[in-house]
Amino acid sequence: MNLSILNELKDTRVTAESIHGAIETAIAKGGLKPGDKLASTRDIALYLGVSRTTVVKAFETLTSQGFIKCSQGAGTWVSEAKASSTTSNEKNESYPWQERFNGLAHSLSTLSAETVEASDFDEMNFGSAPLDLVPVKQWRTILQKASDNIKEADFRDNQEVFGYRPLREAIAGFLRRSKGIVCEPEQIVLGSGVQSVISPAFLLLARPGDLIVCENPGFYGAREQFLSLGADVETVGVDENGLMVDELENLPRSPQWLYVAPSCQEPTGVTLSLERRNRLLSICQTRRTAILEDDWDSEFHYGQNAAPSLFSLDTSGSVIYFYSFWRLLYPLVSVSFLVIPKGLIEVFQSYKNVWDRQFTLVEHHALTELINEGHVENHIRRTWKRYRKRRQSLIFSLKSRLRENIEIVSSSTGMHVLARFNGSHTAARIESCARQAGLTIAGTAPFYAHSPRPNEFMIRFTDIPEDELDGRALAFSEAIAGDRQRSD
Repeated sequence: MNLSILNELKDTRVTAESIHGAIETAIAKGGLKPGDKLASTRDIALYLGVSRTTVVKAFETLTSQGFIKCSQGAGTWVSEAKASSTTSNEKNESYPWQERFNGLAHSLSTLSAETVEASDFDEMNFGSAPLDLVPVKQWRTILQKASDNIKEADFRDNQEVFGYRPLREAIAGFLRRSKGIVCEPEQIVLGSGVQSVISPAFLLLARPGDLIVCENPGFYGAREQFLSLGADVETVGVDENGLMVDELENLPRSPQWLYVAPSCQEPTGVTLSLERRNRLLSICQTRRTAILEDDWDSEFHYGQNAAPSLFSLDTSGSVIYFYSFWRLLYPLVSVSFLVIPKGLIEVFQSYKNVWDRQFTLVEHHALTELINEGHVENHIRRTWKRYRKRRQSLIFSLKSRLRENIEIVSSSTGMHVLARFNGSHTAARIESCARQAGLTIAGTAPFYAHSPRPNEFMIRFTDIPEDELDGRALAFSEAIAGDRQRSD
């Protein structure tokens, strides 16, 4: 494969979709013929200056559509059947769909493709638990039981627009036991994925031009979603005690919304102190600012007890709380949910009735049993013990091996450590050395709305056995040291 067929991409923002399009076009126009071997994903990534996972995603789509085939040891080549039929089946799609775009579509089309596309985080598995720690056996048993025991009464429960009521009752008990949140099942709104439950809240309650404050750095998906819905987004910094409340208080314009992850800030892993939580609630109550509390990745605290949630501390009913089982139980389940103030129940019911009243009954039935039988909380305790040991081992090994070349950011939560590297190494080289050593690593730049920290990375520890951590840290330090010696 002549890499020059990708030249048109070099001065653009390269995405998996644009790589897919360029290769498909080359096949259709005869630039790539049946049986032609494609360059490796690594070579294409280096040529275009993108992550290998972006190229892998493009190849996976081309394979699923039949344009290319791959075989271990033989590489990847253009499919015989698809290449010969592409030209004759190609449509000349000239309908002007962009003229039909509404305000939301126009907002989405202007967003940064680099931020919207999450393929660069494939290496981190988006932070889900390692499969060997997920309660697959219990899930399989309960899922089979749920499938066998579905009754007509369950279908009546399926008519409740907030989701399967027994699951909402189980979640209310889980929240009370594990987080001290007291709420009624009527306040719990089920969804699939974090953003699927944020969207209704914002669509119903926010107006174009509303000011929403987010953390910087912070979860890029939420920030981009707010922008796409017409909000003005302002960011506030984060330090070792979480969101910097002084900056929030000194904003010249009172925000209508605050989006915050107080229990485990992403990507730093810091926790918002109790003093700041109380002060933040006071400021927001005075300014009539509504709060979206993201309790993502809040289960794993090391060395300190978890502070109460903003929802449980709030006395004015101004906090909407959301949580996802995805972090704990993926790929078994991706159920997320909101806990809303009672004053919002009626309008959310109307929204769900019109726009989103379906859910997967068997999955919800099984998750209900998984919670009620104690498997979820047992899973949290078991994985916490493993994670704590792995985290301690990784931090000790990295510090002892790399010494002044690395700074581990102080934090007490989460499933990765945040590291900043000193010296003259490029981010790409640090990633390369880490992956050669078997460390799962991802840069934090997408989490920053502006002014990203150079050479700052999340290093995942949850999927590495304790007896392998030091060896991998040693291999990483030797690769870094070897680079430094060659540069000297």
